Amino acid sequence: MTASVTGPGPIEFRAAGPADLPQLCVLATHVFVDTYCAGGLRPDQAREALAAYSVAAFGQRLAERHRFTLALRGEHLLGFADTVATPAPPVPALAGALELARLYVDPAMQRQGLGLALLRLAEEEAIRGGHAGLWLTAWAENTRALAFYAAAGYADVGRSDYVFEDRAYENRVMFRALGARAASA
Repeated sequence: MTASVTGPGPIEFRAAGPADLPQLCVLATHVFVDTYCAGGLRPDQAREALAAYSVAAFGQRLAERHRFTLALRGEHLLGFADTVATPAPPVPALAGALELARLYVDPAMQRQGLGLALLRLAEEEAIRGGHAGLWLTAWAENTRALAFYAAAGYADVGRSDYVFEDRAYENRVMFRALGARAASA
């Protein structure tokens, strides 16, 4: 699949493999720092980024059946969606839905339709897999992300905290029914 987003040349979407891990790690770290460290980078945030976004961590996710859909313009990684079937979602009613673990877009590419294209591809993946819908968590203070998901048809269905180094960060659990479940809603 290709999409037209502002800029020179088309954007290609494809599944990631082991050779893509370094680019995934660096882009994920860049987006994490841009999103969560606006007031400066604390030591605990640096340690979390280095641990959560290392090549080893992303390699483990690939081994655990995470699927990474990459958005590329030529050899340039612009964003990615990370989906996984989670056996125990934070809201029990979401059992059977596919999780969108991450949707990260390079800050320079945000607000150009790339995030929505990746989100729709994740939804298509959920439908093909027979999942009841797609769910995700978004940091409660990331008002842009929450507005983006709400505009894309996602409902806030609960809370889930992201915890590292004894600090809890409130996340909102967002869900959209897909396929037969969406048609009956």
